[in-house]
Amino acid sequence: MESVGVGLLGLGTVGTAVARRLIDEWELLGERAGATPVLRSVAVRDMSRARDVDLKNAKLSDDARAVVADPALAIIVEAIGGTDPATALIESALRAGKAVVTANKAVMAASGPRLLGLAAEHGAHLYFEASVGAGLPIIGLLQGSLLGDRIAVLDCVINGTTNVILTRMRTPGTSFDAALADAQRRGFAEADPSLDVDGWDAAHKLVILAWLALDAHIAPEAVDRVGIREVGGADVVALAQLGYRVRLLAHAERASEGAVHLRVRPTAVATGQLLHEVDDADNAVIISSDLAATVMVRGLGAGGASTASAVVSDIVTAVRERNAPPARARSARPDVALMSDEDVEVAGYVRVRLSAEADARALVLQALEDRGLAVDAAVDGSESELIVLTGLAPRAVHDRALETLDTLTSVDKILGALDRVEA
Repeated sequence: MESVGVGLLGLGTVGTAVARRLIDEWELLGERAGATPVLRSVAVRDMSRARDVDLKNAKLSDDARAVVADPALAIIVEAIGGTDPATALIESALRAGKAVVTANKAVMAASGPRLLGLAAEHGAHLYFEASVGAGLPIIGLLQGSLLGDRIAVLDCVINGTTNVILTRMRTPGTSFDAALADAQRRGFAEADPSLDVDGWDAAHKLVILAWLALDAHIAPEAVDRVGIREVGGADVVALAQLGYRVRLLAHAERASEGAVHLRVRPTAVATGQLLHEVDDADNAVIISSDLAATVMVRGLGAGGASTASAVVSDIVTAVRERNAPPARARSARPDVALMSDEDVEVAGYVRVRLSAEADARALVLQALEDRGLAVDAAVDGSESELIVLTGLAPRAVHDRALETLDTLTSVDKILGALDRVEA
């Protein structure tokens, strides 16, 4: 059987899992691909580091550029992470006409449309299924089965680390810091969890999904992004008692006139809503379109094995399509208009501590109504606390209402505020 040379850049958790699969299951992969993908070269930063994989006959090198330039390698797998030097290495491989497989969400969020255009220009292929949702086949779904649909909305849980933390915080008395430490001990959170807990990882993934689903490519910095560091354990528990679970929700929508909105925010998800049961390291993406209506993809969205599943699948596809012309580059509107805070509608949750002022509860509810926020429910808590569920209203209205609450003598302190979605 014909063999196809593969070069691997990076031998971390994902790279190791990919290398092991290529080496241990070469016969199976060859049968499925029609030719055998053979790992011939691996580039790492530190040659002296002990490796938890037997590379057999694959050459180990600390020169990633040389691996990319090797004419014996038809497929380059980028598993370095970050944008530098990953972007330049991917560009070099595509210019050489090689197929590139990557799990790099930062690179694809920043440069995906340009890189696909570069691939088409040089007769190369670029595969990036593992960049969103690890083993969830969401990229393939958007690039294939749903090409005939007009997609209007995406709702996603696409960061396993934050989902693990927020799931743990439903245990009474568990703070964000305690839940994070537990996630780190269990291997779900990095020593520096900033990309996850500050929402950047989810924002990068949402940008990729919105590009493919809404034909709109915006910079990750333009995403309305709020992480989970300030989410209080008391709010997570209080919401659980009311039938809600807090998720770091990634949401994208396109208005009828073409403007788009992307946000990543901690959000209270009601019982009956499809994302309510997506706990721990699971990821899920809900697609709302005109023909297929509601489509949901759910599964393990984190970890080396799950990500390696998507990477190896892309390698098999790359072998199968090695003699095929590259796909037409997916168009994207880089100058797309963004919806304003006066146009984006959300529902809310707010928890306040009331002062000793007479009729404080009534004054708070009246103030919200006066500022344009309907009160869906008001629940009295212990120690003069009041929980209010507010109705759908523009983001700007919510912000102004919270500013008003902060000035009221009837409010001792705003204890927590989150977005809310119903079933």
